Amino acid sequence: MSSAKVLILMTSPLDKIVHALRVVESIKRQQPELEFTWVVRRFYEPLVASFGFVDRTIVFRRSEALTSFAGLLREIRRERYDYVLDFEGYARTGAMCFFARGGRKIGLRSAREGASICYGEVVSKSADDKRHLLERFLDFGSIFGFRPELRERLPLVSPALLPACVEELLAGGRKLVCLFPGRFKAERSWRGMEELASRLVELRSDVEVIFLGMVPFVLEGPLPERAHDWQGKFTWGELCSIVAEAELVVSNDNGLGHLGGALGTANLTLYTFVSPEVRGVFPVDAENNAALRVPRGQVSLLAVDQVLEASEKLLAL
Repeated sequence: MSSAKVLILMTSPLDKIVHALRVVESIKRQQPELEFTWVVRRFYEPLVASFGFVDRTIVFRRSEALTSFAGLLREIRRERYDYVLDFEGYARTGAMCFFARGGRKIGLRSAREGASICYGEVVSKSADDKRHLLERFLDFGSIFGFRPELRERLPLVSPALLPACVEELLAGGRKLVCLFPGRFKAERSWRGMEELASRLVELRSDVEVIFLGMVPFVLEGPLPERAHDWQGKFTWGELCSIVAEAELVVSNDNGLGHLGGALGTANLTLYTFVSPEVRGVFPVDAENNAALRVPRGQVSLLAVDQVLEASEKLLAL
């Protein structure tokens, strides 16, 4: 295939962005002459830009006025794309697809909010496709004549982004455990992360525990030795580099679990109402991708002992 420009429409949320990143990386690896431009929400733009297979990003400012959206459409229209791929499938990305100057405009058959009327073609089996979302995204590979082959670890632009304070911890020879206690829906945040950290450093002399996250979570008390609250301290690129070096990621937010899995790190995700079978880290049956379902969606019912046991199993891999 000769050189071609591809516009990717996937603005949020994090789990879907990670799925799309894995698929786009595979397509780029099999067709390196393709040039990818990605429209993404401003909050996640530094994350997408952390991966070298994305050639350019366009920022979507969701919370700003309609005039800002009009400016976004003008920016999209500055280029003509050979392919416009709508991974997100909602009204906003449908509108972006409609106004984009593209040769082929393709979306998922399961797109919502009328987005599908903006496509010239659709992929995936049916409108109510029950497969894992990442499996549906893999169908975009058919546009280029193949099925994408996922790699075990997404390649970062620069592993040198690892912060000095984390390099110091690694120099001590201990394993890194990354805890992500925060999430946008704060009421669904499990409150046992601090106790989990205390139990881990008490039981294991070989770990350093790091609290991370872009969404702040207020810790209630002082942390023990070998536990560090570094929430909000790092960029997305640095955070990816840390996760890639960690032995384990434990998170409330399934998007961060997916990021850990995509970077080749063992991960444990705590789910409330979302089904791990459909939205779990892919592949869901891999031994280093683990999930716990919060009883009846009530995070207070999840015992620390249960999370600790699952964490220990992953650290033993």
